[in-house]
Amino acid sequence: MRAFVTGASGHVGGNLVRELLGRGYEVDCLVRSDIRALENLDVNLVKGDLLDSKSLQPLMEDCDVVFHSAAFVAVEKVQEELMRKINVGGSTAVANAAVEAGVPKMIHFSSVHAFSQHPTNQTLTEDRPLVTDPKTAPYDRTKAEAQRAVLTHREQGLHINIVHPTGIIGPQDFKPSRMGKVLTDIANGSMPFALNNGFNWVDVRDVCRSAANCVDSGKDGQHYLLPGTWASMPELSQMVKGVIGRRTHIATLPFWTAYLALPFAALSSSITGKRPSFSKGSLHALAVQCRDIPGDLARDQIDHKSRPLEQTIFDSVNWLKEHGQVRI
Repeated sequence: MRAFVTGASGHVGGNLVRELLGRGYEVDCLVRSDIRALENLDVNLVKGDLLDSKSLQPLMEDCDVVFHSAAFVAVEKVQEELMRKINVGGSTAVANAAVEAGVPKMIHFSSVHAFSQHPTNQTLTEDRPLVTDPKTAPYDRTKAEAQRAVLTHREQGLHINIVHPTGIIGPQDFKPSRMGKVLTDIANGSMPFALNNGFNWVDVRDVCRSAANCVDSGKDGQHYLLPGTWASMPELSQMVKGVIGRRTHIATLPFWTAYLALPFAALSSSITGKRPSFSKGSLHALAVQCRDIPGDLARDQIDHKSRPLEQTIFDSVNWLKEHGQVRI
């Protein structure tokens, strides 16, 4: 089997490539400049324009499946036009190229945020409508739009599955991802106050395993929520403390207090040039969410399993320590 992976040098992409190699796949990786996630792996690195299906088509020849994990993820200082261009236009170009190259199957990585989160007090399943409200965060809207665009290619014979992970965390997080930065900040004492809110966290390796399972087990046109475990920020901080052996936060604060600190987080970011630990967008994601995400469909059809969150945090923090992102 031969797979073509977009976003292969990212957090999800790098872990996906490892999963596919472990299954005996030959893997062609569409990459940009930073390829640390793929170093020393037996893969074929290719360059192409994510927005140009004609440049992608020849790269996909002879592939059995395309995994599209490339995306523009941002919740602060969002360049909405560029985000739409990459998330919607790029997804459409990849699907077009797959059709033209004769690839039979495509696995598209979406997000839990592509679904409307209202009503938040009800169970979130795959029959929940996708986001349509123009006031919703640009990332949420563009992921929903991308999903709609990709699914139209079923009419041209492309078999498609769409996976919707919750908050992704895990090792092999080189850049790091937003959650990788949060774990780093917690471990390094840069987030001394924990908010009394949380999220559903899923291990990146479990996401990639389930996505790979879609190749043989996914029902055509079906999308799958891939949840893990809901945990509060104080609980997450305590898990990190258990790994590094030192106090990670000094107090738990009401969620609303984070909004008061937004100007200071933005100022610190502008001075240091580093991504802020939180922003208005990330706070919104924590504030407006469904806590009950059973993931029954993915468990039944593609054997989705999520490992204990404590194991994920242990592996993640130790990986960050080994790569110099967490002080010892």
